[in-house]
Amino acid sequence: MSEPDRPEFGPSGYLPPRAASRARKIVLRAPLGLQWVVGSLVVGALVVAAGLLWLLGDDAPQEPWVAVGEVADLDVTAQPPDLEVLLVANGRVRAFGDAPERGVAYCEASRRLESPDGEVWSLTGRGLGGVASLREHPVQIHDGTIYVDPTHTFDAPSPSSEAVEPGCAD
Repeated sequence: MSEPDRPEFGPSGYLPPRAASRARKIVLRAPLGLQWVVGSLVVGALVVAAGLLWLLGDDAPQEPWVAVGEVADLDVTAQPPDLEVLLVANGRVRAFGDAPERGVAYCEASRRLESPDGEVWSLTGRGLGGVASLREHPVQIHDGTIYVDPTHTFDAPSPSSEAVEPGCAD
């Protein structure tokens, strides 16, 4: 190729003449050095080490979470002795903080939560018959142990106006 026929830009030796004349391309003219291989191995080792630390680390909930019992020991409801909550297992474990002071217990006949005063709640804590719903604490389960955060509560769901007769009234 004579000097006047050479395009003004682009590596004419590595690209077809049309591509070299239309676009600016970056072409590596030398192989990457050993530092690139070592660097990629070091970064890969760091990623593997971080992954192992994350997988093998103890991720049990810390304060203010309190261990209140084992999932295997929970039938439908339980009231742990070390925390004033009522644990309810219905597809998931829930912890109601205001239930023990109201005398709420599980009624086998109605499969609902009931108080001695004849108030009724669903197992999700929703009040039935206009009764105020129960406030729920956050719950986590780690390695079969139930943890409750007694410092926080969720907003209680709005009660249902559906009239319900208690199944375990005294």
